[in-house]
Amino acid sequence: MDNIFSTYLTQLKYLIPELTILGASIIAMFVHLFMPKKGHRVAGIICLIGLVAGLAVLLTPSLSPVNNDSELFSGNIKADSFSYFLKGIFMLAGILTIFLSFRFFDVEGSEAGEIYYLLLMGIIGMMVAVSSVDLVSFYVAFELFAIISYILAGIFKKEKRSAEAGIKYFILGSLSSAIMMLGVALVVGLTGKTNYAELGKMLSNPAIIADANHKLALMGMVLFFIGMFFKLALVPFHMWTPDVYEGAPTPLVAFLSTAPKAAVFAIMIRVLMSVFPHFEFQTNFILQGIAIVTMFWGNIAALIQNNIKRMMAYSSIAHAGYIVIGLAAMNGTGHKAVLFYLFAYLFMNVAAFGLILLVQKNTGFGEQIDDMRGMAKRSPWIAASVIVLLLSLTGIPPTVGFIGKYYLFAAAVEKGMYILAVAGALNSVISLFYYFRIGRAMFMEEPVGEISIDKTYAKYIFIIACLVIFLLGIYPAPLTNIVLNALP
Repeated sequence: MDNIFSTYLTQLKYLIPELTILGASIIAMFVHLFMPKKGHRVAGIICLIGLVAGLAVLLTPSLSPVNNDSELFSGNIKADSFSYFLKGIFMLAGILTIFLSFRFFDVEGSEAGEIYYLLLMGIIGMMVAVSSVDLVSFYVAFELFAIISYILAGIFKKEKRSAEAGIKYFILGSLSSAIMMLGVALVVGLTGKTNYAELGKMLSNPAIIADANHKLALMGMVLFFIGMFFKLALVPFHMWTPDVYEGAPTPLVAFLSTAPKAAVFAIMIRVLMSVFPHFEFQTNFILQGIAIVTMFWGNIAALIQNNIKRMMAYSSIAHAGYIVIGLAAMNGTGHKAVLFYLFAYLFMNVAAFGLILLVQKNTGFGEQIDDMRGMAKRSPWIAASVIVLLLSLTGIPPTVGFIGKYYLFAAAVEKGMYILAVAGALNSVISLFYYFRIGRAMFMEEPVGEISIDKTYAKYIFIIACLVIFLLGIYPAPLTNIVLNALP
């Protein structure tokens, strides 16, 4: 017992980033409770400091994973470069979200201090979920960040549409979690195992997957995928996305559209590699079909949107379809493309929703495309940065979005999935038509109404995000090398 305890204590060093964030969230919660007047913003600052400290710890060489086989806590958690890369994405998303939240609540006037420590709790759930190699620890962590996502979507009491978004997200999300749990129950009941590696070995056993058992295992896999597809907003499980994105507070939409999706894609990579590698034909067929339908539906539906948040909701559906191309390839190139694109998409989406926070209209923000009219005259630097953002979202060089899509399409071609690669390229062309409606409004149309452009720190966060998009498009080697080292 003493040996086990000392072993667990030694292994805790790999969870210092999670413990740092947990400590910050607890302190922020008590500050928020006992400082009713100023506690909201102070809680946000504490959480911001906690995330920066957690990221610094994550980047400390002495705390990096020893190798890709270092399983902790009786094989429930894996400390590897793959999970560390994803944890970095989550913390960056949290840092950017909190900065944007400060700007959002400065304008709205009603600050919800609880969002900051709930945000950190959700990040902890994601960090544990991507490190998990056991279905029990995975599901507990998964539900932690899923439930917090429902709360964050409906937390802005000032807006009725926020409450509507939270309720829709909660009801549909709970249903998808129940379906996923049914799939987990079938697989575990069939094998008697919960560890990913042991499940993979059992499902590759002819005695287990023969005849009727094979159908049960396949059914379990499909039900598991349904739960994952809902969280990724893949067609036909995307119905919640436009309403939730439109109703939720804009900074939190920037978070919900990036970090949870990155977590779920990472989980999918682990599960496909470890649990269902012997169902490659079936998973390949499912993922290719889902990718094509999702890309076309997301891009075509975005063409008719005038609200930027709804447009970006359908855009995020389409981008999820692009990323599924890397999953469908089921090879090293595909996994590299997925990780690269997840990092790139973080900055693209944060910049896209940050743009809304720069345009102040009366007592709120300009969410309509028409609100962007004449921005080139009001703020040339912002307008130039928006063009870089739109080029990247479309996948046009020299931007990181182009490099990411190139990797995804190259993975499909390498695997012989030419139809999938052509569908992705065609959808990139379609997306050009709605993204550059914003560009046309900025450069070719006259301003309408009383609209002002933000000149605070939010402006510089937006410009920095666009600069990262541009620089990684010109010189992607550093990110590519990090991604290659992070491959599972």
